[in-house]
Amino acid sequence: MLKLPGYLPKSKLKAGAVIMLAALLFSWGSQASGLMELYSLKTLDLFFRYVPLPPASREIVLVTVDQPDLDFFKNQGVTWPWPRQLYVPIIEFCQRGGARAVIMDIFYTEASSYGPEDDHRLAQAAAAAGNVIFAFSLSQNEREPNPVESELLGKAGLHIAGPPPGDLPHYRSVLSPIQPLVQAAQTLGNVGATADRDGTYRRVPLVAPFQDLWLPTLAFAAFQRHHPDGPWRFEAGALVQGRLRLPLDDQGQLLLKFRGPSRSHRRFSAANIIRSEYQCRQGQTPDYAPAELAGKWVIVGLTAPGLYDLKASPVGAVYSGAEIHATLLDNLLKGDFLKTVPLWGVWVWTLALTGLMVAAVLYAPGLAVVLGTLVILTLANLGVAVLAFMGSWWLDPILPDETLTVAFILAAAYSYATEGRQKLAIRRMFAQYMSEKVIHHLMQHPEKLKLGGERRRVTLFFSDLAGFTTLSERLDPEAVVSLLNDYLSQMTDIILEEEGTVDKYEGDAIMAFWGAPLDQEDQACRACRAALCQQGALQELNQDFAASGLPVLTNRIGLHTGDAIVGNLGSEKRFDYTVIGDTVNLASRLEGLNKFYGTNILASETTVQECAGAMEFRELDRVAVKGRETPIAVFQVLALPGALTPAQAGAREEFARGLELYREGRFAAAAAHFSRALEYWPEDHPSLVFLTRCQQYEINPPPPDWDAVFRPDQK
Repeated sequence: MLKLPGYLPKSKLKAGAVIMLAALLFSWGSQASGLMELYSLKTLDLFFRYVPLPPASREIVLVTVDQPDLDFFKNQGVTWPWPRQLYVPIIEFCQRGGARAVIMDIFYTEASSYGPEDDHRLAQAAAAAGNVIFAFSLSQNEREPNPVESELLGKAGLHIAGPPPGDLPHYRSVLSPIQPLVQAAQTLGNVGATADRDGTYRRVPLVAPFQDLWLPTLAFAAFQRHHPDGPWRFEAGALVQGRLRLPLDDQGQLLLKFRGPSRSHRRFSAANIIRSEYQCRQGQTPDYAPAELAGKWVIVGLTAPGLYDLKASPVGAVYSGAEIHATLLDNLLKGDFLKTVPLWGVWVWTLALTGLMVAAVLYAPGLAVVLGTLVILTLANLGVAVLAFMGSWWLDPILPDETLTVAFILAAAYSYATEGRQKLAIRRMFAQYMSEKVIHHLMQHPEKLKLGGERRRVTLFFSDLAGFTTLSERLDPEAVVSLLNDYLSQMTDIILEEEGTVDKYEGDAIMAFWGAPLDQEDQACRACRAALCQQGALQELNQDFAASGLPVLTNRIGLHTGDAIVGNLGSEKRFDYTVIGDTVNLASRLEGLNKFYGTNILASETTVQECAGAMEFRELDRVAVKGRETPIAVFQVLALPGALTPAQAGAREEFARGLELYREGRFAAAAAHFSRALEYWPEDHPSLVFLTRCQQYEINPPPPDWDAVFRPDQK
């Protein structure tokens, strides 16, 4: 079995598997080391900014202390920090309007500088409302004992069953509101949150461990207070209550699904709320109607630049802490949490994309197809990520894209190092006897070149110059070489134009074939067209020869379609791409049969059947060629479809009638038809041959067992 040179790949499948494994290991290493984390986070930010997001809930409103509010009260002689009784009208206005909850995202950890009465007024208003939630924070540092810690834990602490997430911080102390506010609060919530590595807040913890309890974050404290539907428990990657499942990451945090940039939730000015409450007390039309807060979750927070509650978020560099809590509460109320696709799912998707990319580089024909596949797969990865994001799933596109790119680079390098040399080897092997188009196709599909021999359906072509040996003896060697080179060059060009393969030259003879190394459904038609074109080209060539005083040439061609063994045959160091088998022998015999009929092109019945009416033929005879016992039908190739002259068409019709009578042994009647065929086409040598046969058989009838089969006694 012959082989390609040793540097060519033995198994693309094995090479592809190694490339995929290398790309996956590279990406796993970069992910494990955290090198790609920032890229993933920034990509998530881009999704939040450019992929359509669901609208903010109308059930949540913010009452914000912004710079205009500070300026307004400063003009009234009230400087920051405000006295706590200034928040009382906010709570009372929310109570007047029927707000569901008032969530105070403001710390009251120290007694008011305006005196105990100031704290008492705020606590009294909160207790009267019964739905006020105050904020506290947890610390990992030890602090002095907190006298209200037990009361805070009693109000806010949760008992949660099940194994908690594994990577949670350990808190040692709590920074709580002053005791009157703890007593007045409906519940309390933690406002601690940790930014990602790049300083952007994208997730918040729902609960934090402290002593033997779990303390909820501020928005979750309000939510769970109004949803007492049963105990909470930890399950794999989630905090669960009944059918409600809140997705958590390994650090017990929930990935926020933002609703848009800052001010996506409806805002009310704290100063205007306060004034509206006083207007209501005095019977005036308020700036804000209390009904606007009916059933609303009200979050009171600080948004003025100097109040230190502004954070970076995916949707904007400036985003208040109150809006973080509003976003979490919005997610809890709607239940459309942004869930992270499990890591195994990301790797499966990555593996699929990588496999397609490697297959494209190793098997796809042409650079355009490979680059197109890279673009399509990259866009597909992005498109799937966007669709998943719109469906509340975060499928990080960075890992698949990274692996896809690395796989492309590795596969391209491998292909360049092996396929390029393989294509060069193919070009060197076949450039002398195949068309450039066939060679190019082989270079794109080397798998079609099965080396060492394989059985293929092929059409064989044999041509020979009639009487060239005698002719060459009359000419100078230089003239013979010049004439032969001109002839072989033109004949070979015609074969290559029809995408045939030139097997060999033997003096003036040419052997060629179609159907290998590439599959060609129209191989028989291509061979017939090449033979007809050669006849036309030879006529023009003869005119040039005659003008140069050279003799006129006549060639004879035999065509046969059948199974044969095709491949590189020879030694390890020197071999030819050739075809062997009985099909070759029969095509050679058909070429020689032309001399008995005075024809130029003969084809076997299988070649005629393969053409299926796409060529003009006529049946000539049944012949038992040398080396074959079974007779075959022999056909003359006349012309391309529709190109028969009226004389040829008339002669073919008369010849067919005469041939039928000839086989019936009615020689006189057959001779009459052959004579009429010659009247149509005086140069029709087969008609003259059969007319002569008929005349001879009339004089010397054939034996009784005559089967109308011609048995030549020579090639």
